[in-house]
Amino acid sequence: MQPEPPNLLRNSELKNKGVFTAFFIMSEGQSRFAALLSRVTTSNPDGEVSAMRWQRKGQLNITAADLALLSSPSFRDKLRDNIDACFNAGSSYPPIPSAVFFVLLNVAQEKNPKLLWKQYRLLLEVSNHPERYYRQYSITVHGKSRTVAEPLHPLFRYQKWILKNILDRAPLSDCAFAYRKGRTLTDNARVHRGKAVLVKLDISHFFDSITFGMVYRVFSEQMQYPREGATLLANLCCLNGRLPQGACTSPCLSNLVFAGADREFLAYCEQNGLSYSRYSDDLSFSGDAVDVGALLAFARQTLRKHGFRLNDKKTHVDGRGRQHKVTGVVCNEKLSAPAAYRRQLRQEMYYLKKHGVREHLAHRGDARFTADDGMADAEAYLFSLLGRISFVLQVDPGREEFREYCEIVKQYLKQEERRRELWDSDEFAFLR
Repeated sequence: MQPEPPNLLRNSELKNKGVFTAFFIMSEGQSRFAALLSRVTTSNPDGEVSAMRWQRKGQLNITAADLALLSSPSFRDKLRDNIDACFNAGSSYPPIPSAVFFVLLNVAQEKNPKLLWKQYRLLLEVSNHPERYYRQYSITVHGKSRTVAEPLHPLFRYQKWILKNILDRAPLSDCAFAYRKGRTLTDNARVHRGKAVLVKLDISHFFDSITFGMVYRVFSEQMQYPREGATLLANLCCLNGRLPQGACTSPCLSNLVFAGADREFLAYCEQNGLSYSRYSDDLSFSGDAVDVGALLAFARQTLRKHGFRLNDKKTHVDGRGRQHKVTGVVCNEKLSAPAAYRRQLRQEMYYLKKHGVREHLAHRGDARFTADDGMADAEAYLFSLLGRISFVLQVDPGREEFREYCEIVKQYLKQEERRRELWDSDEFAFLR
């Protein structure tokens, strides 16, 4: 559950505690800022400052601490020195106790108070209303419609910074193979090579099941950020209380959110002599002797405990004598791409070499590789074909036949590139 924000203090309580909290208004000018700052000084004679304060529904206010930091060049310089010292000491994550820290970390050595103030206003606006900074559209994947939320500037820049400086520093479970540099589909399948029984499970609506509260706990519990900093980061990474598909931070956050469930699955498998791996929402279990009923019961219980649900329609159990396939890779005795997959590629390459790209595409009639003007999108098809051939070589690098296919497709791509450059030249401008 999302943590409940505390009630805002009344004015009398604020005065007694020496803290001034004001609702942030985007239209406030420098004169308004000066007036607020003078009230901070009079209401807080000891010079103590507080971190960001909660507003209802998890939104953040401007506070005395933020105003003081923004107004004092010496304070900002001291703050930068502390941040640099923290990094030099080998700290795992950059310190973010308030929005000003996040702004200073993003704008580097910016010392112009006006620009700093502008960046601070923009950050609070984006954090409190992230839904205004997404472009949503639908795509079709395997015949099903999926909504993609594409972050816009400046939210996209904030998310890239969070991914590079915070999320990529976080340790991940060894059993998680998706969305990680240096790990592939083949590595995921290798865990289950040569096992007698393979059980494959799927999580229903994986990304949509990850809530604001789950993301908040990643920043607050796993990374030990204070409540205000964790709220800021979670706001920038969530949309309408969920993890959006399309944000660059979502894949890594999904692995971090699921880390607790991964640990429980690993412990269960160690006790029962099984192997376990996960690729995004695909869970794979294997062993020489598997109590399938007990495994399914434990999986349902564990997923429900962590806020997820099993998709029973995609549960598969493969025993001895059947083809074992994990994330598209056959893993019975040795790793290989499925035979039907290879036959399809051989057929495509035969017609490609016999008829050429455009005639081959016209015969296929595939809408995925048809441009808006109705013409065949040869480059898109060739890149898709090259990716599928590369997958076969990634699984089994020794297949020389597919290495030759790879070189042939690259030659076709060079021809298409020269054709496009010629078409874009002034010589053919009258035809466009």
